[in-house]
Amino acid sequence: MNIFGNLTTTNQQDYTLIKNTVEAAMYDSIDIASYRSGFYLCIKPGVDISNTINFTSKDKYDLYLNTLNFNINSVRNNYSRCDYLVGEVKLNADVFTESFLRRFANNINNNKSYRVTIQEVIEYPPKVSVRIDTYDTYNSQGSTELEFEEGDFNIRNQIDAIFEEKK
Repeated sequence: MNIFGNLTTTNQQDYTLIKNTVEAAMYDSIDIASYRSGFYLCIKPGVDISNTINFTSKDKYDLYLNTLNFNINSVRNNYSRCDYLVGEVKLNADVFTESFLRRFANNINNNKSYRVTIQEVIEYPPKVSVRIDTYDTYNSQGSTELEFEEGDFNIRNQIDAIFEEKK
C-alpha cells in the first residue's frame, strides 16, 4: 500500500511540476524582438505549398529575424517561398531549454533522480516535447535504484505543448 501511495503521489507531483515548468519556460522563451519587428519564414524547396502547410519538423523551413542589415533578397532564391510575419509568436529554443532546466532543478524532490529529455523544440509554430523519467535514488546499499520485492518502479511523464493565440 505504501509503495503504491508513494508512486501515485510522486507521479502527480512530478506531472504538475513538469506541466507548470513547461508553460512558464514557454512564456520565458517568447522572442519579443521577432514579435515586434517581425521575421521571415522561408520554406525550403520540395515542401508542398499548394494547401495549408503542416510543419512536422524544423528541416522544412528557416527563420530569419528582421534586422537592419538583413537583406531578404540575398537568401530568397534558395527557398520556394518567404513570408514576412509580424505579431506572430516565435520561441527561442536555447532560452526554453535554459529556463526549463533552471526552473525544474529548483523544484525537484531531492530524494529522487530525474532524467530530463527535451525531445523537440520547434520555434515556429511554437511546440515543445519534454519527457521526464523519475526513479528513487538510494537504497540501503547505496545503489542508484531502490529495489522492491515486487520489482523496480520508474515513472515516466511526457508533455507535448503548443502555443495558441486568439486573433
